[in-house]
Amino acid sequence: MKASNFACFFDIDGVITQGPNFIKVAKPAIQTLIQLNVPIVFVSNTCMLESDKAKQLSAVLGVTIHPEQVVLAQTPMRTLTDFHNKHVLISGQGQVEDIARIIGFKSITTIEKVCKAFPELDMVDHMNRARLSEMIRTQGLVHDDNFRSIEAVVLLGEPIQWERSLQVIIDLLLTDGNPAIVPSDSNTNHEHIPIIACNRDLVFKAAADLPRFGHGAFLTCLETLYKSISGNDLKYTAFVGKPFEISYQYAETIANKIALANGQPKIERVYFIGDNPDVDIIGANMYNHLLQQEINLRTSISGYNLLTDSKYLNATSCESILVCTGVYEPNKQKIDGKNPLKLPTTIKLDVFEAVKYIILKESWPWIVNC
Repeated sequence: MKASNFACFFDIDGVITQGPNFIKVAKPAIQTLIQLNVPIVFVSNTCMLESDKAKQLSAVLGVTIHPEQVVLAQTPMRTLTDFHNKHVLISGQGQVEDIARIIGFKSITTIEKVCKAFPELDMVDHMNRARLSEMIRTQGLVHDDNFRSIEAVVLLGEPIQWERSLQVIIDLLLTDGNPAIVPSDSNTNHEHIPIIACNRDLVFKAAADLPRFGHGAFLTCLETLYKSISGNDLKYTAFVGKPFEISYQYAETIANKIALANGQPKIERVYFIGDNPDVDIIGANMYNHLLQQEINLRTSISGYNLLTDSKYLNATSCESILVCTGVYEPNKQKIDGKNPLKLPTTIKLDVFEAVKYIILKESWPWIVNC
């Protein structure tokens, strides 16, 4: 069997799974590539532990998927080492503190802890209004005098109580990370503390007939509220996850490490299979544009961080393959032909047809019927 010098990147929701359901043709598609020793990386905007997602994928695909093969929304934050020693607020849900520590952050607080330190912040909750009134009546307004100012906000995913998180994050942005010190004019045009975010997905495909709100919907609310209250635009210091190029670069480093460990040459071509034209396809096409540039002169279209270490970056092209099992439904929507970044290299029915296309393109026609 000849050595492959290409890799396949797969979105998960809408490509491998549909909400809680597994797309059956994904199993033979992935198993075929593994039999051919093709490096595979799963690139998803989900925010959870990579080890947990790898276990889920292993169970449904019937093969061993290692955590290192899973690049989730937050995974490239491992490279943002300038922020790892700062005191950061983590926003999201689930095991956000564990996730933050695993990707390198050492000093962490949460929305809940900020609200405990400053009980007057969360006033949308009417029960909290009653608790605050009782506190003031019995002991006065009590703050945590040892509260350490927040130096950066890290947005991992949509929280459960949007209204509370929106309020507290904006409070921190308007007070340079410490609600105990309110500036005399909150509308002054000053730089807010850094914001690092992942996952710009406005919607994603789950079990419901219509797509569901994603983290991008929360970010839209945050940006709009901050602009309305401060008069200034909210600015992100760093953005990771799809469609930003750094996540595709990170996946390429993983693919090259897999290839080299298997005695194969470095990756020259990448195929990305996704279901969302506004995220997966735009991201893959921006990545392809990046790959056309000289490696030491690369500039991001999105305007955000790129990997600085090019040791495991070798690819020269990326094809974007859009499948019809997720957000994109050809009978209900048309691709915006005016935006070339939304145009996929090809459209296939599902992930199995996408893999057949790749194998044929790579001159392995005999494997299609296996």
